[in-house]
Amino acid sequence: MKKTVLAFLSAAAVLVLTACSGAQTQNAAQETTAAEISESEVSEAEASEAEAPESGSGETEDMAETGAANLAEAETVGASDEATEQAAENTDSKTLIVYFSRWGNTEYPDDVDATTSASIVADQETFGTTEYVARMIQERVGGDLHLIQTQEPYPTDFDELRDQNHEEMDAGYLPALTESDLDLSRYDTVFIGYPIWATDVPQAVLSFLNEYDLSGKTVIPFCTHDGYGAGSSYSTIAQACPGASMLDGIAIEASDVPTAQESIADWLRELGYEETENSSAAESTQALTITIGDTVLEGVLYDTELAQEIQAHLPLTVSMVGYGGREYYGGIDFTPEHTEGGQLYFENGDITYCSANNTMAIFYAQTDRPNLTMEVIPIGKVTSDLAVFDTMESREDITFSLAE
Repeated sequence: MKKTVLAFLSAAAVLVLTACSGAQTQNAAQETTAAEISESEVSEAEASEAEAPESGSGETEDMAETGAANLAEAETVGASDEATEQAAENTDSKTLIVYFSRWGNTEYPDDVDATTSASIVADQETFGTTEYVARMIQERVGGDLHLIQTQEPYPTDFDELRDQNHEEMDAGYLPALTESDLDLSRYDTVFIGYPIWATDVPQAVLSFLNEYDLSGKTVIPFCTHDGYGAGSSYSTIAQACPGASMLDGIAIEASDVPTAQESIADWLRELGYEETENSSAAESTQALTITIGDTVLEGVLYDTELAQEIQAHLPLTVSMVGYGGREYYGGIDFTPEHTEGGQLYFENGDITYCSANNTMAIFYAQTDRPNLTMEVIPIGKVTSDLAVFDTMESREDITFSLAE
C-alpha cells in the first residue's frame, strides 16, 4: 500500500465546503424512481459549453478546459487478449468494486429533491448513479463494494463544486481520503467507477490510485456521464495504474442507468465473465403453457432448483392483479425453499418469484419506474407476444402448466 502524497492548495483556500447535516435516505412508497439528473452533472455542463456554447444551461461558465478533443482518448485503452482471458479466470476469484460518488461524499439536507440531485431512489434507499452501476456489476460478478470517501465533503452547491473541481485539477491536488481497513492484496480484479467531471476522473479517484498499488491486478473502469462519454478518463486510469492489466471500460449515460442491466451484462460477457446462475439456467429450459381465459401463451421454465420446486405444483392457477402497467402478480399457497439469487430489476417477459410476499409475477413492459422495491427471482419467461397483457382486465386467473 502506498502512502498518499498530498499536494496542498495555496493558502488562499477558496474551497469553502457547505455541510448540511441530514440523512441520505429517501422513502419510496411502492416502487423505485430514477433521478433525471446524475452526479455526473459537473462535467457534462462543462462539456456542453465546449461543444455547444449556446446550450442555455446557465451553468456552463468556462467549464471544459480539457475540451471535447479528449474524448478520442477514451478509445485508446483496449483489452488485450491476455487480460480478457484473465477476466474469465477471475470470475470466481476475489473481486473489488471500488467507486467514487458524489452521493456519499456530500452532506445533502434531509429534504434534498431526488429528481434534481445526484441520486437514484431504489428499494427505499438513495444511491448515486455510479454506486447504482457498481451494485449492478456486483449482482453479475459478485465481489465487495468500497466507496472512495474524502475526509472533507464536497459542497452541495453546483457552482461551488464546479469551482472546487477545477482548482483541484489545476493544482494536481489529491484530496485526503477517510481511513480504511481495505486490504487490496485480497483482490485479483478491481473495477473502478466514477462520474465524469470536466471530461476526466474526479481527483478523489486519483487519491485512491495513488494510495493503493494495483500492479499485477486486472483493472476495469466504468463511469457515468450526462451525454459526453468517458472523456479522457480511461487514459488517466491507465496512467495511474502502471503494471496493471487494463480491460475495456463502460460509460453509461446517467438517464440510462436504471435500465442498464443488459448493457452491463453484454459488456461483462465481452470481457469474458461468465453468466450468472439464473442466466446460465435459461439455456436449459422446459416448454411452458400460460393460459389466461381463452388466450394461450407459450413460455419456458428454467432449470433451477426454485423453478423445479414450482414445477412440482404445476398445473398452477394464480389469481393475478395488474400493477403499474408493467406486471401481473399474485400469491401462491406454498412456500418454496430455494430462494437465492434475487434481483431488483426485470426483463420483459420474465416470470418471477418473490419471497418477500410469496408471489409469482409476469413482467411484460418496461416503464419509467423500472426498478423494484423487493427482490424477484426469474424462474421462466413468456416467449409469446406480450402485447396481450395490455388488453387484459385488472385481475386475471393465470394458469401455468407444462406444455404437452
